[in-house]
Amino acid sequence: MELVLIPVAFLAFAILSIEGADIVTPLRIGAWNAQRLGKTKMSKPAVVSIMVQVLRRYDVVAVLEVQDVSEETPKLLLSALNEGLTDTYNLSLSRRVGRRTYKEQYAIYYKPSRATLVSAQQYSDPVDAFEYDPYVLVFEDSNQLRFGTVSIHTKPDNAAQEIDALVDVYENLRLHLLGAGDVIILGDFNAGCNYVTNSEWANVRLRQDSRFSWLISDHVDTTVRGTACPYDRIVVSGANLTSAVYSGSAKAYYFEEELGLKDHALIDDVSDHYPVEVRLRGAVAPEVLAKVTSNVAIDVSFEATQEGLTSNTECGNAEVCIDTPDHVLMRWRVHNINDAKGLITVFASNNRLLVPSEAVSVLFYKLEEGALTDSTLYGADHTPSVYTIALLCLPPSCSLSISAPTLVN
Repeated sequence: MELVLIPVAFLAFAILSIEGADIVTPLRIGAWNAQRLGKTKMSKPAVVSIMVQVLRRYDVVAVLEVQDVSEETPKLLLSALNEGLTDTYNLSLSRRVGRRTYKEQYAIYYKPSRATLVSAQQYSDPVDAFEYDPYVLVFEDSNQLRFGTVSIHTKPDNAAQEIDALVDVYENLRLHLLGAGDVIILGDFNAGCNYVTNSEWANVRLRQDSRFSWLISDHVDTTVRGTACPYDRIVVSGANLTSAVYSGSAKAYYFEEELGLKDHALIDDVSDHYPVEVRLRGAVAPEVLAKVTSNVAIDVSFEATQEGLTSNTECGNAEVCIDTPDHVLMRWRVHNINDAKGLITVFASNNRLLVPSEAVSVLFYKLEEGALTDSTLYGADHTPSVYTIALLCLPPSCSLSISAPTLVN
């Protein structure tokens, strides 16, 4: 018997139009050191085209290392970004910052349809802790979550001290959030390799303070060529924001692989850094949830033999049972995962020719590994109250699945 295993985690819903209702998709936030972004880079159409493709991934994105005395470059990039779009971006641009003649700006591009800009300010840096003073914005997303963002590009030779000082920026921002701690700190921290050594991390408050979660690990390469360093990071704090982070979504975006780029000279012209990104949980409006049920399921598929189809005579307590020589559909509902496993075990034992033991073993393995208990899918405080077990045979294959109602992200 050929066993084909198809584990599926899906969000099942079908909505064409419901007046006054809305589905909020996950909010993708990113940061990208665009490497000396100025008029020279903007004069290269192929480079700009790639940058636009990358930046359009994001609903909110901080672009770092903007270098243009005239301050025209960020606006030119905004025009390129919005060309042909109906759902357009806005720009929030920091002052040109830096202790010496050399200055940089932070350019934050965001979609007002996805996130409302509440306020923007240049951090005042009262003790001159930063080479390029962080740019601090407050957004409110479609779920009415108000959160702050701190964009930062540290000075490489002073990276450990500047990363440590970001805690002071955070404390200052909390005042503007009325004491709430929902903040994302993101950008080019220069947080690794020779710039921050292992011994220095012990003295970095942002790293040691349990209020902060580092979403990009020390093992992620955020540099394009020549090195393998985790310079670019995303750090989050605050109960509301932390619970909204989509598990496993924080990563570097390897644009040359994703876009199929082969020209190394062109890749080098784009940037020497990869963007880093994270997604925040979406939501479904109550009007939608009142009319539909979304489910996450795991599923195994296997060969439907004629012998197995004709031998099946046991429907048990199935609430739906259609059993013909060439078509089987059965469905059960139980209220906890142990009852689900017990029901599947008994049914498979009574119908050995129809349901192979290998299929049951794989299904149970997925359950034991948490396929239906991921807090990203269900929410940290949500336990499914009903599980649906289904067997469907349409030769030449059958599928056995178990699903439960879940949040839609």
